[in-house]
Amino acid sequence: MGTSGWSYKQWVGSLYPAPTPAFRMLATYAERLPTVEAHNSFRRRPQPPAVEGWANAVPASFRFAFKAHVAITHQRELEGVEERISNFFESLAPLGDKLGPVLFQLPHRDVDLDRLDRLLAPLPPSPSAAFELGPAWNTPVVLDRLDKAGATLVAVDEDGEEPAVPAVGPVAYVRLRRDEYDAAALARWAERLTDIARSGRPAFAYLRHEGDPLEAVRLFDAVRD
Repeated sequence: MGTSGWSYKQWVGSLYPAPTPAFRMLATYAERLPTVEAHNSFRRRPQPPAVEGWANAVPASFRFAFKAHVAITHQRELEGVEERISNFFESLAPLGDKLGPVLFQLPHRDVDLDRLDRLLAPLPPSPSAAFELGPAWNTPVVLDRLDKAGATLVAVDEDGEEPAVPAVGPVAYVRLRRDEYDAAALARWAERLTDIARSGRPAFAYLRHEGDPLEAVRLFDAVRD
């Protein structure tokens, strides 16, 4: 359980004791939570010195989930996408076992099987790739392609009914996007995520950074207990 990002000044005084400087935020975050969904890789490919610094700031059990670069997921032209994917994963290599699933957010509302195939083909066997797709993509042919490629379909919890967590891929990946979660909602998600983990399937869940980061701590504590 974690949040989307870690470097937020507004968390000083809640998740981070005051005064916590920016360069200590990740290490302090990792004392409370076991994973983070990093978005800075969406606009800028991570550079080795920064990646090595992040890896050294967290314990061996910590896992980073990085968001795939915009040139991979949002660029219309697919020529060269295989090389872009390879370069992106290479930039994350210094993390070693601390690299968890990589998030691919496709903005396309309509199903594009050619695009999906081009993205799936060059993926390395590990770490896992997790795809956040629109409702139209939730079809047997898409799910079959993801499953055969060892990729995960992301479950997104927004306003409305809580979504099912697809049994597609080697891990479960849940994005908790509501503005806030009351105790009952956190308890329900804790129970569901615990059941998934007990089945032997690693589960990753991330709350929005705009909310209270202590909700992620409470969710993690509930699952751990």
